[in-house]
Amino acid sequence: MALEIRHQYVQLNGIRLHYAACGHADAPLLLFVHGFPESWMSWRAQLEAFGDHFHAVAVDTRGIGESTGPAAVDGYRARHMVTDLVALLDHLGVEKCVIVGHDWGGAIACALAFSHPERLHGLVMINAVHPDIYRRELVQNPAQQAASAYMTFFLEDDAEARVCADDHHYLIGMLASGTASLPDWLDDDLLAACRRTWSRPGSVRAGLAYYRASPLHPASRMDPGASGVKFDRAAMVVPVPTLIIWGEQDVFLLPGCLEGLGDYFPDRRVERIADASHWVVHEKGLKVNRLITEFLNERIDRL
Repeated sequence: MALEIRHQYVQLNGIRLHYAACGHADAPLLLFVHGFPESWMSWRAQLEAFGDHFHAVAVDTRGIGESTGPAAVDGYRARHMVTDLVALLDHLGVEKCVIVGHDWGGAIACALAFSHPERLHGLVMINAVHPDIYRRELVQNPAQQAASAYMTFFLEDDAEARVCADDHHYLIGMLASGTASLPDWLDDDLLAACRRTWSRPGSVRAGLAYYRASPLHPASRMDPGASGVKFDRAAMVVPVPTLIIWGEQDVFLLPGCLEGLGDYFPDRRVERIADASHWVVHEKGLKVNRLITEFLNERIDRL
């Protein structure tokens, strides 16, 4: 029998944050953070799989799904998402957790790990990239520049209308990795749930604001993009145990994003899955769960 998924809300940092939870609230916290264009629903199978032994929580990040968000684009900078997660940990009465993030959620989780390592036992990033590595690839790697060209489109004034046109055809195409046919994992129920999320007022606009608030995008005639960014690399080292799961058929984040990991993740384990794409959580859910479980058992000794 599947475990019950509870939906809860908390007011923090001027927004209402929605999260779905499974398992006992006194158990160790396993926090899941989704990417774009998804919501907490991308982690439903993980909530049910880990709820037996953990307090498994999947959040709708600010502005997405049932979480509210600010009107101003600046309110979607990564530092605000990090502040939201810290406030959520405080609300839950949890000093430390293991955080799991995919895509944008992985970038946010990574930022939490290097800015507030005292709040984490460990980090799991799934087809997500360290921000300074991504900056490097956007500046130096023409292939990654081409793969990230959609970001420049997201900066355009009419992007929201265009990605929502034809019953969200563009967003569905992202989930299909640009192929003509829908993947097997995107069944009718999940597709309907995605469309419900995208149809909530302001949800797609908020998702686009994540890109608009970030300087990490390819350069254009009017914007230097990532080439104008300088990070304090020493402040971006992740000191907690880290598992990186990578679907090698990713068309959005290319293999160069795995180069130089040792500069930022001294305690890391990298697991490549050859026959999986950016959407490896859906395509290889059981394997992803097994890898996370092994990481928790072998590398996280304080739970």
